[in-house]
Amino acid sequence: MSAPVVVLKFGSSVLRGLADLPEAVNEVYRHYRAGARVVVVASALGSTTDELLEKARALAADSEHAEPEPEALAALLATGERAAVEYLTLALQAAGLPARSLPPERAGLCVAGTTLDAAPVAVDSVALKRELARHSILVLPGFVGLDQEGRLALLGRGGSDLSALAFAAALGAERCLLLKDVDGLYERDPALPGPPPRRFGALPFARALALEEGVVQHKAIRYAALCGTSFEVGGVGHDETTRIGPAAARFAARPAPRPLRVALAGLGVVGGGVLTELRRARARFELVGVASRSMERLAPWPEARLLWTGEPLELLERSPDVFVELTGAHEAEAWIRCALARGIHVVSAHKELLARRGVELGVLANASRVTLACSAAVGGALPALECVQRLATRGPLARIEGVLNATTNYLLTLAEDGLSLSEALARARARGLVEREPARDLDGHDALAKLVLLVRAGFGVDLDPESLPRARLDEGLFAAARRAHAGGACLRLVARAHTLGTRVTAELIAVRLPARHALAARGLENRLCVTHIDGTSESLRAAGAGRGPTTVSVLADLLDLWRAQRPAQSAARRVRA
Repeated sequence: MSAPVVVLKFGSSVLRGLADLPEAVNEVYRHYRAGARVVVVASALGSTTDELLEKARALAADSEHAEPEPEALAALLATGERAAVEYLTLALQAAGLPARSLPPERAGLCVAGTTLDAAPVAVDSVALKRELARHSILVLPGFVGLDQEGRLALLGRGGSDLSALAFAAALGAERCLLLKDVDGLYERDPALPGPPPRRFGALPFARALALEEGVVQHKAIRYAALCGTSFEVGGVGHDETTRIGPAAARFAARPAPRPLRVALAGLGVVGGGVLTELRRARARFELVGVASRSMERLAPWPEARLLWTGEPLELLERSPDVFVELTGAHEAEAWIRCALARGIHVVSAHKELLARRGVELGVLANASRVTLACSAAVGGALPALECVQRLATRGPLARIEGVLNATTNYLLTLAEDGLSLSEALARARARGLVEREPARDLDGHDALAKLVLLVRAGFGVDLDPESLPRARLDEGLFAAARRAHAGGACLRLVARAHTLGTRVTAELIAVRLPARHALAARGLENRLCVTHIDGTSESLRAAGAGRGPTTVSVLADLLDLWRAQRPAQSAARRVRA
């Protein structure tokens, strides 16, 4: 089953510095969890290119040359894109996403023209598709290509837009989004005095070329028209963009979304990560309260101390739009029920509660016309629930299989290095990867709770996790993992469910797998393989434990709610092209 390709271009106005990387990570994850393979094209951070150019010209001014030598200058300026690509790749990997960077020499963009103002002529799409098949997210440099001699050449002003369009055309991308610091193209500059200009929802190529050059360079528009490649211009995180292509022009006015009022219960490892993101994204989220056992947990966020309470139910009195429950406490069911009954959206990672009471809570959410979102309950950054739900809409499923507990997978990976279970647990604790009481991980309860949620989403069947067969991680299994590794294979705990007639069978078993098997996860990685009854399947992988992976999943649920709470769009008005 072939996944669609989405090309995202992040310009220097969006990636102004390292502090903007989380915003880009959330945008990439949004498309990855929707089932796309993502090609990310990055410009140099902020004013890096201008600063490098100024220094190069200063050096040339002290010599007999009036301007820097073109080949040397191209190589120097390309370092800005190289650095941005690696920074963004590291940020994606820290969030648990399967990202891979490619330098200009392997990105496959061939150009022709002058060294400092070349144009795309070809892309090695075969090599790129091969890399996308292995790594679901590729990060490539914009602005830079290779000429026919294999030398670096730059695409000039607006070159990263050109790069993104070239990759999109070569890969047959479903979408190409040029992400800017504006939410689209307007009939005139919104910064100029006068009545607010209208934003375009769609523009034909010719009408886009009639606009003043600025947000998108005209050479990029002409290139897209020549290739017949439609593209979009918009802001990070927004659904609405200006689509440029063969369609008729239209205006699409929609009110700016208001910040979503968020109440957060739980300040553990994940809760702290979520709070950091909420404070960073204040244009989208208004924090109305934080509940934790002790105010001392708010030490890293002193400005939030006035919002603290020791009682999560008290948060619901502050009229939040959404209640984020990350405590895992036994009392969480009462808090969630109360929130849903009051018409408050809920985001939770409480897999055990959702496995036992998810159906009842879902009925309550539907009755109150609110959302119960729980992406983070299964797989951390692995968008397991979204994948199963999406594939189930395409037809009946035959099988769901996954390595769903990153903690036990990490321990089994340490077993392959010769550690005993007690030694592996000590190392995992030192890294903060194991709960104080790891019994639910080791005895399979955690993985089976996640499997129950996937079975409910994929087969429409509700299972009792306590009644399902399960393998336990003990010294015997550790010894078996070492033997499998010595034989060139690996032993993994696989949660699997399949149909037998009208019945669904589910279990957690220890399976000996070839080293290159789709489920042969390593370290903190989770993997999922979903198979249709026609035999087609889809596989995913991402990190499943730790602050970064779970935080990005919680934020994805919150961003979905932020986008969804906008008022319905008024009828678009067509304009003469």
